[in-house]
Formats: sequence, C-alpha cells, structure tokens
Amino acid sequence: MSVKRLLTVAASAAAVAALFSPVSSASALDAGTQKTATAQLAGDGYLHVYTQPYGGGRECKWSGNSDNWGSCRNLTSDIWNNGYAGGLDAVDLYTAPSGGGAHACISQGDRWWDTTTGNYRFTYGAGLDQFGKSVNNNISSHRWVDYCSQG
Repeated sequence: MSVKRLLTVAASAAAVAALFSPVSSASALDAGTQKTATAQLAGDGYLHVYTQPYGGGRECKWSGNSDNWGSCRNLTSDIWNNGYAGGLDAVDLYTAPSGGGAHACISQGDRWWDTTTGNYRFTYGAGLDQFGKSVNNNISSHRWVDYCSQG
C-alpha cells in the first residue's frame, strides 16, 4: 500500500472516530474529580466532620461510635459519612454526649457540605431536647446504625 493511500485511510478512520465519539470536555481536573468521587463511593470506614463548611477548618474522624466529640463537639459545619456499605453504615448524630437528646441520621455516602444553611435538623426523637433544631455546631456524639429510621 502506498504512503499516500495509507495516510488517506488513516485520516478517514480518524474522521469516523471523531464523528461517532461522544462530545466531552473532560480535563485532567475532571479526571481527578472522578477519581475522588470513586474513592468516596468506595468508603474509608470513617465519619468525617469539619469545623467549617466544605471541608474547611479542623477535621475530626471516627471509625466507631463516640460518646463525646471532644475538640469537635458542637463545632461541626460539614459532615461526611464515608463508612463502608453494609451493616452499621448509617450514623445517628446526637445533640448530647453518650447518645442523648434528639438525633439526626446521615446515610452511608452522604455528605452535608454546609450545615450552616439550617437545612439539616434533628428530626428523630420528638419531645427530646433540641428536637427540630439545626445540627450546625450542635452535635456531641454519634452511633453507627444499620439504617436511618424514625425513633
């Protein structure tokens, strides 16, 4: 096959590939974001909390239950449940130490990036202290549970 013919065939193949390829504006940044998203889906077994929205400020994290959040107690504005999928993968977040007071529940894989908005509230434990209040800067302890449910 001549060089001219080979170049023509190659150019035609490239044109067909470009015609039928999906349009994408993917960049190195997108690839990094996709890698991070995949890692987040996989889970690392921890409940991560940050003292400022969007991962800002100080981070505290736990792989098990905590009766007292110590340096992050009542100072949390970003909550990420990156626990492993399966049993005990949701987290009940309590207003008081040792699982006391009303609570909210965050499912596995969920992240509440900015609790300062007031959109996240203690919706479990009607009649208990802090029921209906915002979770922002108002969490003292947590328990890993099988699923989020009223109770």
